[in-house]
Amino acid sequence: MTGKEWVAGVDGAQKGWIVAYIPVRKSKGAYLQRCETFEEVKAATQIKNCVTVAVDMPIGLLEKPDQGIDSEIRKRLGERRSSLFPTPSTSVLNAKTHEQASQLNRETIGKGISIQTWNLVPQIRQIRESLHPEDTNQFFECHPETSFCELAKHPLPSKKTPEGYEQRINLLRATIPDIDVIVQTLPKKCKVDDALDAFAAAWSAKRYAQNKAIIIGGHDYDNDGYPIRVII
Repeated sequence: MTGKEWVAGVDGAQKGWIVAYIPVRKSKGAYLQRCETFEEVKAATQIKNCVTVAVDMPIGLLEKPDQGIDSEIRKRLGERRSSLFPTPSTSVLNAKTHEQASQLNRETIGKGISIQTWNLVPQIRQIRESLHPEDTNQFFECHPETSFCELAKHPLPSKKTPEGYEQRINLLRATIPDIDVIVQTLPKKCKVDDALDAFAAAWSAKRYAQNKAIIIGGHDYDNDGYPIRVII
């Protein structure tokens, strides 16, 4: 990590992206940034010389049934399993409508996709346009709720409840001691939920940079060469 002292976590927010930066060696100095496109995310994290970047969005997509790692993620999430949207197939990238995407996904992996997953497709396309398979040594998929479960060693209440919010802030404070100040002044188009998820993603990015992360999957690649994996 010579010369690279930052990691980043990225969460989709209101058709754009929230990027959380965490210093690798120092405890304080973390901050948030709003980017409108993933190309901006890639450029900003490269300017910052981030060693790893964890993204809360599918990167490697599916090519056949039962290829995914979603079932293992759901086991870790327990009562929060509904927070995981099933990974779609690469075929949905060519769809023009939700109905068409659902049909193509059904033909490829045996099931349709929800409207929530379909709404992620424009941002998945952005990632595929910006990242090449060789970039996935630096950029990888994460799932912030799974990161929080790993931090707590058990599933948490919904972050939309006061209890769930407080528990997540407390968990992040050990890594980001100034988190309380940061969430008081958020970037435009950034809700506190987005900030918490971006920082949880950054926590996973830091673990990966320090060779402490849990890697789920990673043995399979989609037809475009992107690894099918989630890193915690």
